[in-house]
Amino acid sequence: MSQLYASLFYQPDVTTIFSDQALLNYMIQAEVALAKAQAQVNVVPIAAATMIEQVGQSALEKIDFDALAVATGLAGNIAIPFVKQFTAIVKQHDEDASRYVHWGATSQDIIDTATILQCRDALGLIEKQLHSAYQISLQQAERYRDQVMIGRTWLQQALPITLGHKFARYAAAFKRDLDRLQSMKDRVLTAQLGGAVGSLASLQDQGSAVVQAFSAELGLSTPECTWHGERDRIVEIASLLAMIVGNVGKMAKDWSLLMQTEIAEVYEPTAKGRGGSSTMPHKRNPVAAASILAAANRVPALMASVYQSMVQDHERALGAWHAEWLAIPEIFQLCAGALERSNEVLQGIEVNVDAMQRNLETTQGLIMAESVMMALAAKIGRLNAHHLVEQACQQAVEQDTHLKNILSNLDEVKEHFSAQALDQLFQPKSYLGNIQAQIDAVLQAAQGDSK
Repeated sequence: MSQLYASLFYQPDVTTIFSDQALLNYMIQAEVALAKAQAQVNVVPIAAATMIEQVGQSALEKIDFDALAVATGLAGNIAIPFVKQFTAIVKQHDEDASRYVHWGATSQDIIDTATILQCRDALGLIEKQLHSAYQISLQQAERYRDQVMIGRTWLQQALPITLGHKFARYAAAFKRDLDRLQSMKDRVLTAQLGGAVGSLASLQDQGSAVVQAFSAELGLSTPECTWHGERDRIVEIASLLAMIVGNVGKMAKDWSLLMQTEIAEVYEPTAKGRGGSSTMPHKRNPVAAASILAAANRVPALMASVYQSMVQDHERALGAWHAEWLAIPEIFQLCAGALERSNEVLQGIEVNVDAMQRNLETTQGLIMAESVMMALAAKIGRLNAHHLVEQACQQAVEQDTHLKNILSNLDEVKEHFSAQALDQLFQPKSYLGNIQAQIDAVLQAAQGDSK
């Protein structure tokens, strides 16, 4: 990603985790953990593992990145030239210890394990962002629980809701994302160590013991068996990120539509240089929504590549595995960037109460037709009530008058409702259904999690 665009789409901490330097550092961690694990079960000398660990602490500074980049293109993956360089660095300190670098492992073991370490650290940041978004949404749900606004379906005015209900729905979605993240950690944050074809034959009868010790060294789950060709763990991680991006994309779609000039019910927070136009001084563009929606547009395409990469040949794949290297870092970075901008907007969103009230009155009472129809249905039957109110709506539109004016002159209505009762049926706040109960349920679920 160009540095010029990084601040628009990405989040710096997650970008750092997936940088070239960080990848090599994670690979060094994997090599050091491998040596230490093998020393624990007497596969390699303790002295060799100790030296590999010591050298590993400063090895990144000695890596020739330019040479590594050239060699990676020739070798087919980064691990092959990396192991050569790392072995040479160890050899400068202890030739005997250098013989045990990468002992019994294959390139994919180190790359996959490094990738899982990247995912673990990046997921930690994603989790913090999600938790923040969840808490902000809960606060806003409480703050605006009584702020009536129009609900819209098919981009048309439908029935009254409250702004707090929107935030409660957002909070519920963030909670589901947090729950999914928690439930998958043990399953997906798993070490990879299988050797050439997954048998660890090079370690003879110590393979399982080494895998267990290797996983423990890295703080990862121990796999029952190697997963070189089974990529569901990677896909599950990416799928969660895609769902998160989809969820915040839906939210960004909401507030960008509510920012339209003709609606003007909410605005992204203001800041110097934010949301302007190069030619139109009056513009206030939803720039955060633009970057989030761009991520929501891009991530599904990347997910298609990740899903396709599940279909791998035999014990280790040709090409399918390699496609993950391009897709996974970008999915993480886009997700983190979308969450960062979502947090900013959810926290600082500006609400135009007057516009919400104005828009509730735009249809001259038509949005309350269901309210009247259901009340009348109890008196004359639903089908009859629907037919009567529907005709009244058509007449109100034709005459460009308020629906209440039409209904108040109908004998069937006057027979059952006083003018005061009819007025009450046209109050948006009186037709909110169980919205408050839903908000309470979302808030109570959060309290349950905090206990």
